[in-house]
Amino acid sequence: MIIKQSSINKVNMKEYATDDDFLVKRPNGLLLSNNDVSILDKYNIDYNSCKNLSELIFLIEDYLEDSDELVDLEELSIKLSEFNYYQNTDK
Repeated sequence: MIIKQSSINKVNMKEYATDDDFLVKRPNGLLLSNNDVSILDKYNIDYNSCKNLSELIFLIEDYLEDSDELVDLEELSIKLSEFNYYQNTDK
């Protein structure tokens, strides 16, 4: 029995996570990726002053109320809210 090896498609490396996507424990105890930090820095949101994700999410949402169409910040807010829910909610 002969088995033909299927051709392997070239992989688009952009589909995979980079080092900037991995969560890093920050000095204040928050788990944020380097990409998350760069978005927060872009909008001058001081994540270092936050003691927990709920405080950070509040700061982001407060910033979003005064601004329109900040897609990257909105996506970060959703991501952090979901992470906070699954990480910190008793099930």
